Amino acid sequence: MKILFYKKILTYINYKKNYQNKGFAISGIIYSILILFLILIFSILAILGSRKLIIDKFKSDTLNKIYGNELEKIYTDNSGANSPELLNNMIPLYYDGSNWIYADVKKEWYDYDKKEWANAVVLNSGITKNVGDTITEDEITLWYVWIPRYTYTIFNGNNGSVDPLEIQIKFESGTNSSGTVKCIDAVSGNGNSSEVCTDNTNGGIINGTSTYTHPAFTFGDEELTGFWVGKFEVSGSTDKTTIKPNVSSLRSQTVSSFFNSIQNMNTSYSINGDSHMIKNMEWGAVAYLSHSKYGTCSDGTCIEVVINSNSSYYTGGGTSNVYKTNINQSTTGNIYGIYDMSGGTFEYVIGNIVNSSGNFYSSNAGFSSAPSSKYYDKYTYSTSATTHSRGKLGDATKEILKTFGNTSGGWHSDYAEFTNSNFSWFVRGGQYDKGVNAGVFYFDDSDGGAYSSSTRAVLVSN
Repeated sequence: MKILFYKKILTYINYKKNYQNKGFAISGIIYSILILFLILIFSILAILGSRKLIIDKFKSDTLNKIYGNELEKIYTDNSGANSPELLNNMIPLYYDGSNWIYADVKKEWYDYDKKEWANAVVLNSGITKNVGDTITEDEITLWYVWIPRYTYTIFNGNNGSVDPLEIQIKFESGTNSSGTVKCIDAVSGNGNSSEVCTDNTNGGIINGTSTYTHPAFTFGDEELTGFWVGKFEVSGSTDKTTIKPNVSSLRSQTVSSFFNSIQNMNTSYSINGDSHMIKNMEWGAVAYLSHSKYGTCSDGTCIEVVINSNSSYYTGGGTSNVYKTNINQSTTGNIYGIYDMSGGTFEYVIGNIVNSSGNFYSSNAGFSSAPSSKYYDKYTYSTSATTHSRGKLGDATKEILKTFGNTSGGWHSDYAEFTNSNFSWFVRGGQYDKGVNAGVFYFDDSDGGAYSSSTRAVLVSN
């Protein structure tokens, strides 16, 4: 700035001399005034420039302190999974071997490489806890587990038959979509498929090569970094729905009743997110993550999630915190996973076929009109319960089929019957008395009425 200033002064002096040589004279007073004016202008510019540098540095230091250095202190594991998005009133937990502890988010509280999925809870009204405090099951009203955004390698993308295998999963960063497969809905009142999928990168869908960013992480027009799933089946009442262990699950409700009660949890518990009934595709996302190295698989060998065979429909397998010992009933084979996805009771999911005219088909579910499209998965109509080609990639229906004996079923002998004209809604998981036919990959059909089924809640950020 000083060099530029001196150059300007010299330029002016030379200019003055040139004109003096031509016979023009400028009075000493005018000359002095001009010099002072130029000095004043350039001094002001120099001060403003310095001030801007100071302000910019202050802003940079402040932003780095708030958004940079502080964020660096937030714990992230080495798996590549997106950090959990804790919403209003949600408290992070870790397990110390005996108790659940209010976690410090700047320290390790989850690790997907160790099959320790992130857990978070909402406490009963009036209960206040601090970091490091023990939190008991009786103090919890809602309990969630984080499912981070991921891409998986297609293993049965052409309506074939395949034995159970470890699903290859790669966590995505932020809302990136690195999968090569793209699918669009092709739902109709008459057909054998519900979507059209392409892979332009590989010239077609190739098992073991093509990859797909799981569609459960697209919620309407919004791309998600992940979503929260209820650790247990819903419980309580339709007026005050809860998610907790050691209690009997909420049952005997129509699909629409479950749908409405779970949406009301937003206001009931002041959660700044979108609480909704689990969709068929979201169930599939949890099932696939469970059947990977982050769940029940190790070195290519996968263990089936054990059935919750409690005939009293207790969540987590029974009373007195038996879920702490029934860890093989969780999606991770340890206490950090999701329970009751095998057995317990049937679980309604928001997924059903359209009618023969291609319109929303409520059947006995109690809907007077279709929910918003982001809240449910729809499938092509059929009168047959065995046209599994109507399934979608990622929902854990047609991809997990295998042949055993003379019947077609799902992995680990899980029952596999598709929705049809008589029973338009999906139920998942099976019931306590289904034995080997129950499981994470179990699916069956229902008319959506108020039977013994329960369901599960999902929570995403707004």
